[in-house]
This record gives sequence, structure tokens and C-alpha cells, in this order.
Amino acid sequence: MPPPSRSTNQPEVNPVPSDTISEFSVTHLPVFYRKELGKNAYRDNIGHCRSEWLVRVRSSSGAEGMSLANRYVESPNGSVAGLIAILREGLLGQRVDELLTLDSHCVTGVGSPVKRLVRDQPWLSVALFDLVAREHAVSCIELLGGRHHDVVPAYDTTLYFQDFLNPKNGAGQCAAEAADAKASGYRAAKLKMGRGGRWMLPEAGMRRDVEVLHAVREEVGEDFALMVDANFGYDGRLDLLEDFFRETASAKVFWFEEMVTANVPDYRRLRAFQERYAPDALLVCGEVDRTPISPVFQDLIDEGLIDGYQPDVVGAGFAKWMEIERQLEGTSVRSIPHDFGNGRFGTRAGQIFGAACKTFVSLEDERQLDHVYKPDAFPLRDGAYQVGEVVGLALEIDEERFQRDHAHHTFVVRD
Repeated sequence: MPPPSRSTNQPEVNPVPSDTISEFSVTHLPVFYRKELGKNAYRDNIGHCRSEWLVRVRSSSGAEGMSLANRYVESPNGSVAGLIAILREGLLGQRVDELLTLDSHCVTGVGSPVKRLVRDQPWLSVALFDLVAREHAVSCIELLGGRHHDVVPAYDTTLYFQDFLNPKNGAGQCAAEAADAKASGYRAAKLKMGRGGRWMLPEAGMRRDVEVLHAVREEVGEDFALMVDANFGYDGRLDLLEDFFRETASAKVFWFEEMVTANVPDYRRLRAFQERYAPDALLVCGEVDRTPISPVFQDLIDEGLIDGYQPDVVGAGFAKWMEIERQLEGTSVRSIPHDFGNGRFGTRAGQIFGAACKTFVSLEDERQLDHVYKPDAFPLRDGAYQVGEVVGLALEIDEERFQRDHAHHTFVVRD
């Protein structure tokens, strides 16, 4: 029997074509702090200015997603030319509906056409989340699994070795800047410690660390959280680290960060110090983990030696952070993403992630001056950002200012 003939009265139905990525751009943005930032344990003065390498990805419908390529451009082999080549080859022409896999509006993975690209350049997933969320007219919070918090606590992270910048004031300089943070609406700040790692003799550096912490505590009062971050400045001097814990017990530190380089033996001793002298404090680390969760940090997690884990929120990217969250399920380790060096863009990425993360603790805030982004839609009140109902990242470019000040620094590539 011959096959039935096809009716000539039925119109042929063609699938609606998906939007594709038709354009991307790379722009260098100089960004400025409200003050000069000093040294940390091993790095010289940060100064007044840093860079953002802004990547804007646009679809054929005109929707746009953004991220920062600092992690790639500032790497030993990074360059703008290399970045453009990577994005041209891996991104242009890709279908927007194939960038991420979704269950309803929750991301379950990275789409196969860009999986290798995002694996190698994980920061790019933030732009893909932003773009896909805007295409669907939903928030990146929804793509990250849904809202858990309406407010995201934040801390001032700009208290470096400010006493070195103004030796006349000494520890009082750090206290004055902490007071400014409190007056600006923050209820927490992180102090850089580890002066004996490079810039002072070990014992003298420990003594100055103690002096600074007590001066700041006296200035801001008890209703203000203080974290300390030594950037490994106590490596090889666990004797002095125990002295530091003992002599600052009354300062009620909220968390101790990277007091020594991650390794199980030292962290066992560090945990013993914390339990003896600061039982309510957290031990946190992980900002240097570029391939999270790498083995040494997994060992610390498995042995219960840390309470918070800190890969960079933009550098690791949203897709990787969703994997990290799944890996941390069933542990007591909380998510505290690193954010220094990401500027206002990173603040927004941290706000969005923090609203979606069940175990989120606090946002690292650089307090940079406004530049190319429109005024922030999330106000800071009583130490926390109020995260509204938004679409995408809800971070918008002031196009008039961008064209005037930055367009001539922009490299645009079209399909």
C-alpha cells in the first residue's frame, strides 16, 4: 500500500529560531577607591586605582549579559588579543537557548556547545547567566535556584595596613577608618593582619597586629563584627599565631581568614587555637583556590577544619559556585565568596549570589567610587544590602558616560 499523501492544505511549521550571540565587547575600566589602600602581608600598597576588564555579550534580540575578564587578562599568559580570540571562537553565533540547561528557571548545568569554554573561563558564566535571565525576563537569583534572602550583609574590606600609610597615627589610623565604615552604614569590617610576614620582624609584626585589632574594637564598639585576614602572614610562626589568638581573645573576632597556608597539620593546630581562645569565631579560607574544590581544601572540609570557603564570586563564576554549593551540602561549611578586585560589578554579583545562597555569610565590599554603572538599585541599610526584585543582574551601564569616557577603549567584535 502506498504511503498516504501529504495534504497540500496543511501549512509547513518551521521552528522559531533562537536568538544567537551576535556581538561582544571588551573594555578596560579604571576604577577608583575612596582612599589609598595600603599593604597586606606580602603585597605592596594597592593604591587608589584598579582595573575592571568588562565583557559585554549581546544577543541578536539586543539582550545583554556582562562579566569581568580580570581573571584571564591579569593571568601570566593573559592578553586582550588572547581574550578576543577565545570569545570569537567559542561564543559568537552560539544559540542563547543552548548556553545553559534549565529546569524551569533554575540552571542545572552549562550547555554542551560552551561547556569547554566555561570550564576554561569560568568567569564567563556570570555573563551567560545575566544574558539568559534577561532573555527570560527573570532574575539571576532565579537561575541560581531561587531567593533565600532579601537582605545581604556586607563588610568593608578596605582596612589594609593603613597604619603604614600614616605612621604618625599608627594603629589609630586603622581605628579612624573603621569608624568611617561604621558611619557609612557598615556593621562589619575586615582587618588585614600578618605584618610580620614581610614588612616587620615577626614578633613586632604580631604585636602591631594585636594593637590594631584592639584599637579598632575600642573605636567601633561591641556591636560591630570584626574579621581578620593574614594572607598567610603567620606561615612558619604558629607560636606567634597562638600568641595572637591569646592576646586578642577579648576582641571577639568573627572570623579568622588565611592565617596560614592551607594544609591539614597547621589547620589542626589553628583549630585548636580557635577552640581555646575564640570558640565562637569561624575559620575560613579558599580565595586562592583557582580550581575549586581542590584536594587540599577538600581535605580541610572533610576533617572539619574550616567553617567557610571563599573562592572568588566572579573568577569562579556562577556555574562553578552552584557546583561548589552542591559539594558542600551535608557539611557545616558556609559560603563566603571572595570579591576583592571585582569592584562594583563584583558587589552586584555578590549581592545576587548572596540572595540565592542558603548558607551565605557576608559580602566583601570594596566601596569603590561610582563610574560607568548607573546608581545602585540595592541600598545599604544597617549593614546589609536590600536586594529587590530584578531582571538579570540588574546592573546597567550609563551609556552616555560610557560613550564619552570609555568607548574609545572598547574592542567590539560582531558575528
